[in-house]
Amino acid sequence: MNEYTRREEVRATFIASAILVLCIAVAVLRLVTVEGRLVPDPGARRQAEEAEARVAPARACALAGEKLIVEIDLFKAAAKSARMPDPGAAPPAPPPPATSTKGRPPRNAPPPPKPKEPDKQGAWASAQPLYKQVKTLAGCREATEALLGARVNAIPAWEAIAKAAAITPPGAAEAEQFEAAKQLLSLVADIQADKVAQATKDAEAAFKANAERDRDRALTAMVREPLPQGVFSRRVAVSVGVGLTVCALFISYLGVRAASMRRLATLLPLRDAVRSGRPGMQAAEILKTAAAHNSGEPGLVIGAAIGGFSAALLAPRDADLFVAGVMAGLLIGLGAQWAFRLALGAGRWRARTTELAEVEKPAIPIVLVLSGVKPGLELEFIQFLRSLPPADAAAAVEKLASQAEERILAAADAGAALTHGKPPPG
Repeated sequence: MNEYTRREEVRATFIASAILVLCIAVAVLRLVTVEGRLVPDPGARRQAEEAEARVAPARACALAGEKLIVEIDLFKAAAKSARMPDPGAAPPAPPPPATSTKGRPPRNAPPPPKPKEPDKQGAWASAQPLYKQVKTLAGCREATEALLGARVNAIPAWEAIAKAAAITPPGAAEAEQFEAAKQLLSLVADIQADKVAQATKDAEAAFKANAERDRDRALTAMVREPLPQGVFSRRVAVSVGVGLTVCALFISYLGVRAASMRRLATLLPLRDAVRSGRPGMQAAEILKTAAAHNSGEPGLVIGAAIGGFSAALLAPRDADLFVAGVMAGLLIGLGAQWAFRLALGAGRWRARTTELAEVEKPAIPIVLVLSGVKPGLELEFIQFLRSLPPADAAAAVEKLASQAEERILAAADAGAALTHGKPPPG
């Protein structure tokens, strides 16, 4: 900045800087502190659904545990009717041979009766209901012990059930079916099925309690919705938006400085023209320089600040809109600035000319020149002056000042004549 910088330009730069700092500070604070909307917790809802899904298998396990006790008793009764060997009983002893009264076997004694053969037909059919419950319970141990822990008194029964479930279903041969049924009976006949049934029942109750608890929690649990990820990451978007506004302010400052240096380079050499007897050239250049609009781009700065501020307030969750708001504000602000300059026209020309004259102090009083320009015709005068070559423009300004001076002197003489009671000179 120097003495050729207009007060209007300094004032506009200061106002634009203040607006920029305030708007962008609020916008950045808003963008940094914004949080997503409160929405129902999908994790809690998913957990409740999973807990609810575990209740049905737990119920099936509890039912299988209850049925296991009944099916074991039924199968043991069926096995006894079919003369299936009891796995826990000792093999039957052969009947003693018949003897005579003298201790010798009698002649022509009948042979001892043969034991009845087991009824192999239908052995596996009677075992299938028990086998079904065993297969169901074999898949229940992991979930039950994961929830309740391993119960020592139920471990042998669980292991026997696992071995029984591993039996391969027999084919159509009766002997094969009988052996499979006998193997199943040997594994589960004496297990503590009530321990397994109680464990599955307790697990079902625990699953139901967990499902109810998770269901209640899912109705009230809320989480913050994640902020959307746009083209830029949030940090990059904020940095880009702020960087654009700073660049706009820097461009505006450079514009003001360039204009003041241009005025300096234009008017400073003309001081020598006054000393060389060409005062009109300096006055004419002052008039033309003052007609130029203000330099700097305060509209660019203010538009970028307001655009970013508006985007941050209206849509703080989308950081990309902050960048878009700044860019749109740059264009809108620049357009508004030029529209203001066109609407202002030459309305500030007299004040700007007087301000430059205070700096240059031309030999021809600028007040005389300005008094010769009729109000409302400033724009036409400026266009006329710009259309003339420098020498003609200087002569026109000198003539305008001379005419204004003559009018002033004539008015002074007329005033003096009236004071002394004489008529004014014709």
